[in-house]
Amino acid sequence: MNNSLSVKTILILAANPTNTSRLRLDEEVREIDEGLRRSNQREQFKLEQKWAVRSRDFYRAILDYQPQIVHFSGHGAGQEGLVLEDEMGQPAFVKADALVGMFEIFATNGVECVVLNACYSEMQAEAISQHINYVIGMNQAIGDRSAINFTVAFYDTLAAGKDVESAFKLGLSQLISLNEYSTPVFKKKTHIIQTLSNFIPPNPYQGLFAFGEKDAEFFYGREKFVENLVQTTHKEPLITVVGSSGSGKSSVVFAGLIPRLRIEGTWLIESFRPGKQPFDELASALVRQLEPELGKIERVVKAVKLAERLKNGEISLQQIVSGILESSNKRLLVIADQFEELYTLCPDKKQQERFVDILLEAIYQKSLTLVLTLRADFYDDVLSYPPFCHALQEFTPQLLSSMSRDELKATIEMPAQKLKVQLEEHLTERILDDVGQEPGSLPLLEFALAELWKKQQALCIDS
Repeated sequence: MNNSLSVKTILILAANPTNTSRLRLDEEVREIDEGLRRSNQREQFKLEQKWAVRSRDFYRAILDYQPQIVHFSGHGAGQEGLVLEDEMGQPAFVKADALVGMFEIFATNGVECVVLNACYSEMQAEAISQHINYVIGMNQAIGDRSAINFTVAFYDTLAAGKDVESAFKLGLSQLISLNEYSTPVFKKKTHIIQTLSNFIPPNPYQGLFAFGEKDAEFFYGREKFVENLVQTTHKEPLITVVGSSGSGKSSVVFAGLIPRLRIEGTWLIESFRPGKQPFDELASALVRQLEPELGKIERVVKAVKLAERLKNGEISLQQIVSGILESSNKRLLVIADQFEELYTLCPDKKQQERFVDILLEAIYQKSLTLVLTLRADFYDDVLSYPPFCHALQEFTPQLLSSMSRDELKATIEMPAQKLKVQLEEHLTERILDDVGQEPGSLPLLEFALAELWKKQQALCIDS
């Protein structure tokens, strides 16, 4: 996008219907506008806005403004789609297939990039990328501040004359300290990337993203820690994985522990992140196990009601767990990932303590095991609440240290060996010397490896 001298229009479409959580949309747009205005290439960008967007406003605005970049700010609901507004300001869903139909037409009108700054919008981003060159979505919930930081850095980079992919990477870099760098996802139009798959296996390195369960075959370097985690899970009802930002806490749980427990076949496994509404997030996770046959909207309604009952003490977590396991001889494992969100995103101290109380009351029920991942710099917040402190004295936290040089070596070499790709001689040592073993260096290492793999793809094509 940096080679064109023509003015590029950025169209921001915003929706925050009644009865949905309030978003800081005006702050996001203001900061984007300020960034564009102070850039050296500000004359090359024009910002247009449309608020309280309804379904017909969505396509009308694109037809009217003829933008090159379409930016949606608001709520997403996974399979149900993006959340717009109806005539009464109530939520109205636009599904992926409707978006595909629209953007198939808009692609011929000059739309080059679509940004869906909405929770759980990866499915829509994937669908739109059939027709639009570059699409960005979110694979889970994202905090307001993180969403703003990402988009401001993204547009600042575009305004500096860089391409979309570079802008996405710089946007991600702003989320590392907030531990949400794995939330935004970048999709390319199919014809742009399909030729790469004919030359080289898929990238086994995760870049700035955490390893998930689907990435377990490429997860190396933490075997001893994972083995200890598995053994502890069989003995204790509360497992707290504590480590510095970027140490790989989520990865050891999702790509290490969970695959091992799946093999045993004796566990039901569910996960959530506390977010701004921890009771709602926990209830949503429980409803997925409690009533798996429900559709998306029915699950949301059920979860809201269940969250209120939990919060008000009308039902206990123990009772819910018993209901889930009523006709099963399995145990329930609940993972509260990035538990520090309880302190960073939920400002109500009483609600924090009530939420912790509910969790701690339930762990003494033999059929429930609770796994937490927690950034070390929030350990004081945990210890400052006596019941939580006492629980951690009884069930010793699992401290995740920085990786040793040998562990880092396995992280570099084993995924490539798995795909029968030979690394250049001495490359591992050079990377380790450059990256070092400082806390927080693991995301940088994975990012460097992912970028090197992409360069290898490009070299294969060029040759």
